[in-house]
Amino acid sequence: MDEKAFSNREYKIYSTLCGASIGDALASSTDGKSRSEIMKIYGGLVHNFIKPDDDTAARGRALGQVTDAFSIPYYLLEEIIENEGVIDNDVAVNALIKWGKSEYFEQFAGMTTRKVVNLLNMRDSTDFWYTSGHLGNKLFKGHFYALSSNGAACKAIATGIINNEQINDVILNTKTITMTSHDDRLSISGACAVATAIAEAFQEQSTVFSVVQKSLYGAQKGYQLALDDDMVNDYPGPSIYKRIKIAQQIALKNYNSDVAVDELRDIIGCGPEIAETVPTAIGLVIARKNNPIQAIFDAVNIGDETCAISTIVGAIIGALHGATIFSEEWIDIVEKQNDFRLERLSKSLSNI
Repeated sequence: MDEKAFSNREYKIYSTLCGASIGDALASSTDGKSRSEIMKIYGGLVHNFIKPDDDTAARGRALGQVTDAFSIPYYLLEEIIENEGVIDNDVAVNALIKWGKSEYFEQFAGMTTRKVVNLLNMRDSTDFWYTSGHLGNKLFKGHFYALSSNGAACKAIATGIINNEQINDVILNTKTITMTSHDDRLSISGACAVATAIAEAFQEQSTVFSVVQKSLYGAQKGYQLALDDDMVNDYPGPSIYKRIKIAQQIALKNYNSDVAVDELRDIIGCGPEIAETVPTAIGLVIARKNNPIQAIFDAVNIGDETCAISTIVGAIIGALHGATIFSEEWIDIVEKQNDFRLERLSKSLSNI
């Protein structure tokens, strides 16, 4: 890969997309499994692309293929390009509808996104009020924050890339796209934490510390914006902001140690809730500050929602460290297996 072929902004975008897609593709073979199951199925921890086992959600997929974790933000970015940089409800809804007609939907759509896409396909307009305020109707009341799933966090990678120098615009855009599928304060807070972390990683002097601080700002600001909006559901659930702080403490206490992975999994969790996925992903980035590739391996092997966690970790470390931290073979495999044109997409996004 020739960095000289890119402008600075193009390279940042390209690196973010490479990291997110590689993280997702690596984790496709481990998603939904415990660490012990991963080791039993594959004879050890996973450090490369592997064809998913028949007892995984990605069964039947080829090695190097991505899941919903990266394909949803990919479709959103394509829609943003088609609409010349506009980020609004219509763009977010149209991207979801198109993704719902793709090969990814039936196999990978989570409970929240599946419900939303099915609702959208039952009506003829992209009226914002059609779904907003009705998604969090306690369908999953037995688990009060189950609707706040990590799909919003993965989708926020797209808004972290756009307008990354205007952090409050990033937060507003993230709230807009989150509301189309996850209309609750927890989802908005977690999505804004991811988007602002990536936006900060685009800055010339960014560090892991500055990325974490900006993610905390995004979590707080997104939470407040959600509270101020009567259309946002306010059911009970844990603070994203406070959990990121706890993840930070765990990571720093067990810096550059495998213990950090175990502590993050056992204390924060690595399940589908955004209040687990986002803090744990950020904790892994902190714990492996000087060894970012290990952060992806940790995410791939931590268990449960490995695709979402690995996608977020990959996006952040890609933006921070550049695509050269990933092998060119990995990038080639992901592009070939998914028919992606990440360089073309990066240049198009940079132009808008």
